[in-house]
Formats: sequence, structure tokens, C-alpha cells
Amino acid sequence: MPDRSRLYLHIGLQKTGTSYLQAALLRSREILAEQGLDLVPPTKGECFRLMLLVREREVAHRDPVSDQRTLDRFTAQLERAPGSRAVFSQESVAAAGPAQIERFLAACGDREVHVVLTVRDLARQLPSAWQQALKAGSTAPYGSFLRRLQSMERAGKDKHPWIHLDPAAVLGRWSDAVPAARVHVVTVPPAGSPATLLLERFSRVLEVDPARLLPEDRPVNTSLGFAQAELLRRVNAELPEAMHRRTVYGNVVKRSFAARVLGAQQSRNIVVPLSMRDWCDEVTARQVEALSTAGYRLEGMLADLQCRDSAFSDDVGDPTEEEVAAASVAALAKVLAARGAATAPSTARPVREGPVGVLRRIRQRLRS
Repeated sequence: MPDRSRLYLHIGLQKTGTSYLQAALLRSREILAEQGLDLVPPTKGECFRLMLLVREREVAHRDPVSDQRTLDRFTAQLERAPGSRAVFSQESVAAAGPAQIERFLAACGDREVHVVLTVRDLARQLPSAWQQALKAGSTAPYGSFLRRLQSMERAGKDKHPWIHLDPAAVLGRWSDAVPAARVHVVTVPPAGSPATLLLERFSRVLEVDPARLLPEDRPVNTSLGFAQAELLRRVNAELPEAMHRRTVYGNVVKRSFAARVLGAQQSRNIVVPLSMRDWCDEVTARQVEALSTAGYRLEGMLADLQCRDSAFSDDVGDPTEEEVAAASVAALAKVLAARGAATAPSTARPVREGPVGVLRRIRQRLRS
């Protein structure tokens, strides 16, 4: 029997390159297996369903009835995994509470669990967090969303959505169950860094060769411009309740309309109001101090978490009605063009077979 002692739980955070890393893992499944690393569960969908069960996130009007055997299957998959190491990756597991963490770790069997957390500077996280909320059906305006996060942080509330922006609080929970020496912090490089640097850092934690992996050569999780995000917010408010079922919304709105239609448009980037700069710097300083003194293993540099000037602006007004209207018209045109291409009959004329071809076909039939 192989030594199956180590399991890496990549638990998040959200919007820290997790989709990019997960795509690289999935595309490189066979290459990773050759290096002794198994993906457990082996698909993104299974990881997501496991997260829902662990986090007790199922909502009656949005989700089908959960399969309580999902945790048992996870344990069985770990037992059957032939490699010396295994990895699980799902970014929403980060916000699990103490009882949920205990339940999840119990399902890991006798594996030596290592927790891996990817972290990014707060100023880039804030606009991304708003987009993440919108892509889950939220209707909160950008300004209201930011004020809510700020209020939660100042009140010391380690709950959704702030918990996904507080790596120190997340790891404070997980390190109660997993020794700090087995907790890995991977910092997301600043803008302008080599495209594969994050994957290289992540790979060093997993003890695999990043040069052999197959990362996506295009964005995996497209960011939206300000006008497009505002358009999605308004669309969410008009959708009937049936459209907010998780699988329906995910397929139709998140991955189709938001990613393929709105994500293809060009618009001004979403930045943080300059008035929040001091707060962002203060929060960052506290988080960096907590991460640097906790005894976690660092891959990257904590300096990567410092907020950059380019992330702020003193002119962060809401998109104008003209901007939203232009985005709406462009989106409608693209949706209609795709619908037309899918329903239009083929204009290609059938190729008529010449006499030589007819004779050849007759001979083949006679021989059969």
C-alpha cells in the first residue's frame, strides 16, 4: 500500500486566482498523477457539492435535496486514491465554522491534512467581491456593498461576506484544528507579475513541477467593467425567483450571460473610492501582522498584500445611464446573434455525388 499520509485542502480565499489554479489542476490531472498527486474529488462539480454539504449551504428554494452520502464518498475516494498525496480545492470552504471544519476533517480519515490559503491585497479584492456577489444573484449597489463590508470589519463580525476578505480570521478558525506548521499561505503576485508566478508558488506547496502543468491560456473567471456589473445587478433584480435556483442561475446567468456576453465588453474598471484608502491600509496592516506572527508557512511575500495606488480613485461615480444603456444594447445584440446562429437553417448546399462516386458506392454494396 502506498503512503497516503498527506492531503492538501485548498480552501480559498474567493477571488484569489482559485479558478485559474483549479483549471490548471483539472487540465493536468494525468500529469499530477504521475507525480503522485490525486485530485479528490476529481471534478469541480463534485468539489462544489461537497462544499455545499460541509458548509450547510443548501437552500430549499435554490438547491435540489442534498445527498448526505457525499462526505462518505469523499472518504472512500481518499481511500482509493493511489498517489502519495491528494488535493481538494474549493474556495468557499474557507468560511466554514468550527463545527463544520471538525466534520470535514473527520471525513479526511487518517490523512495528514495541510490547509492552503491563497490571499490577495484588499484593494483588488473589494471590487472582485462585489462582482462575486452579483454573479451569485445579489442586487446590492457597489457603494452599499462596500459600506456593509466596512461596517462588518469594524464591528468584528467574521461572517459572510466579510469573512472571505479576512485571511487572518479564516486561518484563526482552521488553525484551531490544524497545526500552524501545516497551514500554508500563498500570496497572489501584484499586477504586472509573470502570468504563471501564482501557479509556481502554489505548485511548490503541492510539491509538483509547475513546468509540466497545463494552465489556461485565457482568463478563467472574467472580470466585468463597471457598467456591465451594474447591468447585471439590475438584471438580477428583475429575474423571477425560479431563475435564482443555483443550477439555473449558474448556467444561464453566471457562466453564459455574465461571463460570455458581459465579460466580452470593454468598460472602465471598478476601483475603490480614495476615501477608503486609510481603512484599507489599516486593515491590511493588521492582517499582515496576524499572518506573520502565527507560524504559518509562507509561499510568496506578505509585501504582495500592500494596496497599490492604482486600485483607488477619487472619482468613483456610478455608471451613467448612457453607459448602462450602451452595455444593454450590446448585450442584447450579442444574445440575439447567438440565438439566430443557433436556430438558422444551414445555407450550405448538399454536395452532389458524381458518376464515379456512385459507381464506387454500388460496387461496395455488391461486395458486402
